[in-house]
Amino acid sequence: METNVQSNIVIAGTSHLTKKPQDSPLNVIELMCEATQQAAEDAGNDAILSTVDQIIVPQGTWTISNPGGLVAQHLGIPAKSITYNIGILQSSLIKRAIEDVSASKSRCTLIVGGEAKNYERNASESLNAIPTLSDSTKQESPEFIQPSELPISRYEIEMGLIRASDQYALIENSYANAHKLTRQSHQELINKEWQEMARIADSIPSSWVRDAHDHLKEKGWGRTIATPYKLHHVTQWNVNQASAILITTEDIAETYSNSFDGFIFPNALIESNAVTPVTERSQLHQCSGLDQIKVEYVRLTGKKPSESQFHELYSCFPIAVRLQREAFELGKRPGTITGGMTFAGGPYNNFMLQGLSQLTKQVRESQTTGVITSVSGMLTKQGLISLSAQQPPSGIYLSDISDKTQSGTDTIQIEPEMYGNAKVVSSTVSYSASAPKVYVLAENPDTQRRLLVSDSDTVIEEFLKSHKIGETIQISQEGSIHL
Repeated sequence: METNVQSNIVIAGTSHLTKKPQDSPLNVIELMCEATQQAAEDAGNDAILSTVDQIIVPQGTWTISNPGGLVAQHLGIPAKSITYNIGILQSSLIKRAIEDVSASKSRCTLIVGGEAKNYERNASESLNAIPTLSDSTKQESPEFIQPSELPISRYEIEMGLIRASDQYALIENSYANAHKLTRQSHQELINKEWQEMARIADSIPSSWVRDAHDHLKEKGWGRTIATPYKLHHVTQWNVNQASAILITTEDIAETYSNSFDGFIFPNALIESNAVTPVTERSQLHQCSGLDQIKVEYVRLTGKKPSESQFHELYSCFPIAVRLQREAFELGKRPGTITGGMTFAGGPYNNFMLQGLSQLTKQVRESQTTGVITSVSGMLTKQGLISLSAQQPPSGIYLSDISDKTQSGTDTIQIEPEMYGNAKVVSSTVSYSASAPKVYVLAENPDTQRRLLVSDSDTVIEEFLKSHKIGETIQISQEGSIHL
C-alpha cells in the first residue's frame, strides 16, 4: 500500500543527548525535556515549541502512563499525548507525524524518547521523583497505540525463548551454517564487524562508551550472553540518553529559523509489518522484508539505498546489521555514523530517534542524502526512512509492503508434541542470571518443528562444542534431547 503526501514536510530540528554517570542525574522526563529544548534550539528558535500540538513517545523500560503529557506540562504547551507501545517500528512514529502534519491534523509534532536506566540503577537516590500531572493536563485523554500483532509467538513465550539475544543467536548460527563458516571464522567475522563499530563510535562525542576500541583490546568481549554473542556484541540499554525530533511544514519551520537551508526533507518511508516468528521461518537467516524494502525503494525513487551518502542501519545485534548490509548492497561502505547500539548506546525502543537526529545533522551539514532503518522484534518488522537536503519533487512516498513480505516468506509448521528423529535447524547456549540452558530448534522428516530446551550439563557441553546444525538428534515424547 503506497501513499504520497505533500513535499513541504520537514525535520525542523533534532537533538540527541547523552548524560554520563558522572553528570548530575536527571530522571527520564527531565532528559526528554532537555532533549526537546535542544531540538527547538537546533530548529533556530525555541519559540517553535509554541506550535507543538502533538507529542509522540515510544514506550520505554519505565512505567509512566502519560510521558507526553508530562513533557507538555513541563514545557507549558497544550499538546496531545500519544504513546507507542513496544512491538511497533520506531519509523511508524515518524510516519504518523508526517501524515498528521500533511493532513493539517498537527501544525508541529514532537517525537521524543529517552532512558535513564544507568541513573536508575546507580544513582536512584539522587533522582528527582517523576512529576504528577496537573488536573488540567489529566483532562486530556492520552492515546496509547498497541501493535496489531506481537513479534514473538505464544509458543516461543511458553518455551521461554523470550530474550532477543537468544533468538538473534539462532538466526546468527543459521547464517553461519548456510555460509559454511567454521566456529572460529564465524567468531572472527562477528568480532571484526563490531571492532569497526567501536572505531566509529570513538569518533562521536555523544557515544555512551568512550575509547571503546581500546577497551575491547584490553578487556575483551566480556561474558557469553548466547553463543556466539558476548556482552560487547549486543545492544547496551543501561544508558542515560534522550532524543527529540520536530516535524512540521517548511513554512512554519522558516518562521522560526535563521537559515532556510537547514531543513531536511523525508522523501521515502517504507515499512514491512508482516509478522513471522523466528521459529516458523523456513530459513532463519533470510529476511524477505529487507529484500522487499530494497525493491520498493528502487521502484519509488529510481535509486538504490546504497547510493545515499550516509547510512544508519539498526544495530541491535551483528546478524541484523549483516543482513541489512547484504540486502541493501552496501559493500564496504559504512553502515553506521553513530557506532551502533553497543557502543553509541542503545536506549530501549528509541535508538532510531538517536540515529535519526545524528543522520539529519550529517545530511544537513553535507547537503546530501541519508538512509536510516528500524527493526522491531527479531528482524520481524523492518522499516526504512530516506532523507535529503533537497525538497523531493514528487512528494514523500509512504509505503507499506507487508503483504509482499508475507507472500515471499516460507514458513514451517510448529508441532509442540513432535518426537523421534529430527535434524537441528539452529541452536544456541544461553547464559542468564540463572543456570545456562541450550535452545534447539529441530525439524522432522514431515517438515514439522519443535523447540527444545535443556539444562542438562551433558547436552550443553555437546552444543558448546558444535551447534550441530543439520545433524540428527533423538527427541523423547517428554522433549528430552538424546544425541
